[in-house]
Amino acid sequence: MALYLSRFYVSSSRFISLLTLTRVLPQFYSKFEADVIDDFTTQLMQSKISKWESKKRQNQALLENIPKSDDTHLGEISVENMGSDQLGFLFQNAIDSNDTKAVKNLINLCIQHNKSPTVNTIVNVLSICGASGDKETISQIQELCKTHHPTALEDNSNFRHYLAKAIWTKGDISKALEMFENVYRENPFLRRSIRLMLKYLISDLITNGSEAALANTIAFSERIHRDFQDVSPLTCVWQACFLSEWFTDQSVALELLEKHNGLCKSVINRIPYVVFVSLKCHRTEVVYRLLEILLKFKMKQQYSNVLESLLEYQFRYGDWNQCSEIIRWAVDNDVALPKTHHIKLINSKLNKKMKTPFAQLEQESGEKPKWKL
Repeated sequence: MALYLSRFYVSSSRFISLLTLTRVLPQFYSKFEADVIDDFTTQLMQSKISKWESKKRQNQALLENIPKSDDTHLGEISVENMGSDQLGFLFQNAIDSNDTKAVKNLINLCIQHNKSPTVNTIVNVLSICGASGDKETISQIQELCKTHHPTALEDNSNFRHYLAKAIWTKGDISKALEMFENVYRENPFLRRSIRLMLKYLISDLITNGSEAALANTIAFSERIHRDFQDVSPLTCVWQACFLSEWFTDQSVALELLEKHNGLCKSVINRIPYVVFVSLKCHRTEVVYRLLEILLKFKMKQQYSNVLESLLEYQFRYGDWNQCSEIIRWAVDNDVALPKTHHIKLINSKLNKKMKTPFAQLEQESGEKPKWKL
């Protein structure tokens, strides 16, 4: 009996020990794994920092040789023995300093000494030259790439889209559009870049351009839409015209929607930006105009979200009369507002304060409009 009890005691001890280990080991290994991961992350970060500091020290001397805008001693700068990475560092520093003259000086030095930075650096420089209208430097870069980056030059259609951007900046919209269209048609790889360029160029055109330039841009956008089913340029024209303070531009925006059936669907993605910018600038009349268009084209879901943003805007600035009008209009036209806590609160306060009827609310979706301020 004693022997049996002793065996039971030993077995029980082992069982208890195993049970204890079973509970402790996962915590131990979990902590061990966490420590290993932390150590690995720390070492990786330290390695990255060390490499960056080492590269920074290596290039510190080069920074002292960056030409300033008023530097007339360009001959003293030596680039003969520099690699593409070092040249890229000089270019990037000039770009970060927003020193376009220094960038141009570095291009001239590269041409003089038959040197070239990387293609990525060249693309950054081309973007700056396009924005500033520097056609001469773009032509010099094209010649430089014929020797050092012929494949990249061919793949990018001789960088003619950057030249088109520079020509646009200088005011020759018609010629720029012709170049953009030629590159767009021949090189699918560059179509996304052209769309991004046009997004900003068209916005500036509506503000500062002529009616003839706008007409040419619309004709170009319609050809792209017709031949390639790409509605992006046309959508950019609509947005810029709609946000314009001129009635003629606003009329153009409405005409585009009426003329092109598929444009309404593409415009949906622009609505958040239009609402956000308009309310941020306190241009509520633009939002009311947008509501009229949404109602006309039966875009009920977008209408509900825009109405919510307008209601919250008026509530935030304490315009109870406008809030009441919005609620009453929603009730009269059977438009359901999003079922959010904020809308319920506004609805309740208006009902108590001004006897405004309760607006119909949508089912909760958990999604918030992207144009919240």
